[in-house]
Amino acid sequence: MSVDHFWRRLPGQAVDVCSPEELGELVPRSRDVGYDRLVAAGLALGVRQTAVLMELALTENGLHPDPAARLPVYGGAPPEAGGDMLVLRPEQVAAAFTFLRDSALGELVRQQDTVLARRVAQLGAEPPWSETWASRVVHDLRELRDFFAGAAAAGDAVVVRESK
Repeated sequence: MSVDHFWRRLPGQAVDVCSPEELGELVPRSRDVGYDRLVAAGLALGVRQTAVLMELALTENGLHPDPAARLPVYGGAPPEAGGDMLVLRPEQVAAAFTFLRDSALGELVRQQDTVLARRVAQLGAEPPWSETWASRVVHDLRELRDFFAGAAAAGDAVVVRESK
């Protein structure tokens, strides 16, 4: 389970003027020096090993049938169908942020404890699901909420990439 997941903010109009290849080149593929500069500027975010767990915490809960629950992590597509890059337009970014802002992220993770533990076991991740895992997922969800807050406030688009 060594997948990194990256989000990159771009001006909203960039999705209309850039080709998919150009958009893809703007998103980090690894945690290199360029990544650190983007993060420091609030333009990128990356997580290690928790994206699929974040997605489950947001979407496997009957309390939140809101379609916006699927937007923050995998851009609205199921993880296996999304390909390695997806684009969220500014209105989708705003919807994703509203969902994240209005959700009790820690509670969502606690409610999905069994589902998340099962997924960690299926992925063969070490160590097994624990409070440490839960804390990482909650932390990463809060970081994602804050990232989307900045993007929504600026009217930005967000490009999502999974790097395997």
